[in-house]
Amino acid sequence: MFKAQLSDGEQIRCDEYEIEEVGVRLFDGDGDFLAFVPFAHLLWVGRVDEAGRTLW
Repeated sequence: MFKAQLSDGEQIRCDEYEIEEVGVRLFDGDGDFLAFVPFAHLLWVGRVDEAGRTLW
């Protein structure tokens, strides 16, 4: 599982993501599109455990 941290404090959990030229596309476990986050609004995207803790 992954989590995208947005600059406004929002967090979006996803199962997959794709990095594009100007941002990231987030997808659920079925491969359905959840959101597009432009790099200007993205602080980070990374792996988290089931409790939502960042895995480094």
